[in-house]
Amino acid sequence: MRGLIFLKHGRCGLRRLFSTSGIRGVYPTEVSPLLAFRLGCTLASMFGTECVVGTDCRLSSPVLEHALLSGLMYSGCNVRRVGLAPLPVTAYTVKKARAGFGVMITASHNPPQYNGFKVFREGGWELMPEDEEAVERALSRGLEAERSWSDVGSCIDYAGALVEYIDDVLDLLSDGAPRDRASDFKVVVDCCNGPAALVTPKVLSRLGVRVIALNANMDGHFPGREPEPRPDVLAELSVFVRETGAHLGLAHDGDADRVAVIDPDGKFVVNDRIIAYMAKKAIERGEGKVVITTIDTSRCIDEVVERLGGEVIRTKLGKTHVELKRRSNVALAAEPWKVINPRWGPWADGILAASALVKDVVERGVGLRELLKDVPDYPQVRESFPCDDGDKLRVMKIVEEELESAIGDVEDVWKYDGVRVNCKDGSWILIRASGTEPKIRLYAEAKSLERLREIVERGKKLMFRALRA
Repeated sequence: MRGLIFLKHGRCGLRRLFSTSGIRGVYPTEVSPLLAFRLGCTLASMFGTECVVGTDCRLSSPVLEHALLSGLMYSGCNVRRVGLAPLPVTAYTVKKARAGFGVMITASHNPPQYNGFKVFREGGWELMPEDEEAVERALSRGLEAERSWSDVGSCIDYAGALVEYIDDVLDLLSDGAPRDRASDFKVVVDCCNGPAALVTPKVLSRLGVRVIALNANMDGHFPGREPEPRPDVLAELSVFVRETGAHLGLAHDGDADRVAVIDPDGKFVVNDRIIAYMAKKAIERGEGKVVITTIDTSRCIDEVVERLGGEVIRTKLGKTHVELKRRSNVALAAEPWKVINPRWGPWADGILAASALVKDVVERGVGLRELLKDVPDYPQVRESFPCDDGDKLRVMKIVEEELESAIGDVEDVWKYDGVRVNCKDGSWILIRASGTEPKIRLYAEAKSLERLREIVERGKKLMFRALRA
């Protein structure tokens, strides 16, 4: 006998399901097994019958995975189950296996109580805004589907995904000078108690360097540190790098789409400088002239790229892939911590970025400071302040109306993702509502610490007033 199921996702009427980067929320109130099942049914009906599924190591990931797989298979989808893996491996496998779509169960850098879903289309592309809206509409209006026992899809474990990814990353990096100096190079990798531990140390070891892996036991409580690789969170790593005489420190987030860098002196390297350096290398290799980045990044990227005759295009956070899809001649697409190499794939890949940086340092035979000598190092501030989701609109309305006058010396103002005021002296400040957490974020940069303190103080004064209003 055929059954009838009617699926309706009630929260869609209250708030957007997709945030800055995929679906993300607190388990189980915002992201639940029921949502996972419904999402599986919806995606299978929209994007085809061949799917790849991977998970991070959060405590809620197994239950969400089983629910998602049930929805996918109920709707006739055949699944390649990658299992526990970094996000870049899941996205890569979607492309490698030529699957119609894929799902990574992850909340990236969010705290352990969060979880979510990152959906990829064929080729490893994250969903475009119009795709996200279509998924939300389908969930909101409900799905009616008659299914028979013979309609059930299959699920096979795709055990070779990690090995294939590692081999192909090494093939991509195989050109260049011999690595006869690699054995003298020591790198510390903080795997954030996540599945990066299954991949990054192996890739770096096969590049010939000596690897010390920290927080390499996978644990969804994230006992080693918070998942977001911020400078304050990486204080212990910085000390460890300096005291062990390592040449480089690297730190992932919970699913390894991000990587942060620590220099041999234990200093956190501003993420934008890594973007500028990788853009410079890509342009010099003739891989394109356009660099796509986000509203929260440094002017150092513009200075480096424009010096080489390139062009910088900025967009919303979490949406660099949208501009990448629209444009040609793109050398690099990146936001802080998250770098996309278009020749490898359209997903953010912290493992490839980390490995490429190590390879460059080894082959050049110089320290990180020498490698980045042509990239300006301007002082920055990146801070977050608690703000309930229901208050964000009110707070940001005040910021939008008053930030320009509060800062002064204005050259121009960008309002496509929060409010960024660019000043005539090259300094800037951005205030925006987080799309993944109940926070308001403040970013600022200037060419001197004195000027940075001035604009940050003015921005905070306005923001605190807005929060209290």
